[in-house]
Amino acid sequence: MPDPTRPAPLLAPEVVALLRRGCGVSVGSRDANLVPDLVRGVGQRVEPDGEITVFLSRIDGARVLANLRDNGAIAVVFSQPSTHFTLQVKARRVAIGEVTPVDIETVERCRAAMSAELAAVGYAPGMAQRLLACEPGDLVALRFRPESAFDQTPGPKAGMPLGAD
Repeated sequence: MPDPTRPAPLLAPEVVALLRRGCGVSVGSRDANLVPDLVRGVGQRVEPDGEITVFLSRIDGARVLANLRDNGAIAVVFSQPSTHFTLQVKARRVAIGEVTPVDIETVERCRAAMSAELAAVGYAPGMAQRLLACEPGDLVALRFRPESAFDQTPGPKAGMPLGAD
């Protein structure tokens, strides 16, 4: 039974389905002076309760992680190369955690899906594997509940909140 104290998931089922396919992930943060920072994510998962978990390299994302520990403000962009579908989600609180064996399997599935996406648009096989390479011990998980979401797909609705017409 759903928990009536928890808000309904922000993302519609068709958006969740798109995020479960191969897509690029960019994780953004900002420091106390509002200076942004960005790191490439290496995978993602939409949890059954609507929360999102993204994975990134602890080394590559050191500044982003420092910002998130300081203020919790996160923005994540998901983009699917074959369709140009692009979504931005934002939240003001993020949980930073260690990865589990299941998380490592998720990252591997994301790499394979992104490899297929990039191959479909003409990139060499294996490029995504190299682009998203990260040792399992270097991975970190960021889990958050999206508070806002925006269509960033090129076109007339770019920048509009999801569901706005």
